[in-house]
Amino acid sequence: MGEFSKKVGEHGEALVKEFLALIGWTGLRPGVEIKCKLPQKHERSTGSARTTHGVDLLYSARSQLQDFTLDNVCCSVKFTSKAYPNHPNTKFKEHFKDLAHCVECYSKSEVRHSTIIDYNGRGVKKANDVGVLFWLTNDRDSYQDVVSKVANVVIDKNLMFSAIYLVDNSRAAFIYDSINFLKNSFKEHELNFHYSFTAANYTDTNLKKYGKVLPVEYLTSDILPFRLISEKDKSVIFCVVIRDNFSKENLERLMNFVSDVSQEFTKNFKLLFPDYNALEHEDIVETVRGIVQAEEKDLSIEVNSYNSDFRGR
Repeated sequence: MGEFSKKVGEHGEALVKEFLALIGWTGLRPGVEIKCKLPQKHERSTGSARTTHGVDLLYSARSQLQDFTLDNVCCSVKFTSKAYPNHPNTKFKEHFKDLAHCVECYSKSEVRHSTIIDYNGRGVKKANDVGVLFWLTNDRDSYQDVVSKVANVVIDKNLMFSAIYLVDNSRAAFIYDSINFLKNSFKEHELNFHYSFTAANYTDTNLKKYGKVLPVEYLTSDILPFRLISEKDKSVIFCVVIRDNFSKENLERLMNFVSDVSQEFTKNFKLLFPDYNALEHEDIVETVRGIVQAEEKDLSIEVNSYNSDFRGR
């Protein structure tokens, strides 16, 4: 049983490493041990003293969504061969608390201090220490969306952290499927993540507007924005993939979103839903497209699905 558990754990970490490579997270540091600075507060549930925390995967990179900021991301991988619990709140609180304690001690650690020194001279003025909890199951018959089941859990107010992102099977699949669909469908285009421009990232002139690295904030976003750049003529398609199903309301919101943020670099838009069906939805698309194009006549807007079968998309 012990060997099997070890095998499951190693398999989960390997899967997460592959996933992080897909989203451009390089330079990962596996198995980092952090000295516990608060052994009494972070006492184990068994009552035994805690001396260290283990970071399964540690990742640091310049934030593209925050001015002059270094993101330090402590990743915890909880992978199981069993289905998600029918009542996941207790297990979620356990995983969340463990990671929050880890992030709290990381923020006081020598590891963090040395990482910040490494970024001296690279325009970093502050560091943002966050956690990512990968709670994944190998059971394909299990429900896949544990996030929605724990959305209303009350987090212990004594936990000290700035942000912890929860990635379950459903959210990992959304990102994985979106990227692979675009890679397979636009083989003559360079795929980039679009970095949204907000009040938080308008003064740092070194920040990029797009790139190969998925910002940590996008891990839990229901919308993924991409710039697809033609290798032939450098023309750009602004593509948005949405996790929610197709509806007229979602389509209108997406069209307003893309036309607001992207017309400075393209007028060619592609919107992808998981369940778009031309036979059922094309009339709605034409109606909404007509409204938008009445104001901007030279826009090219295409709606499609990133899930396909023999009936097409």
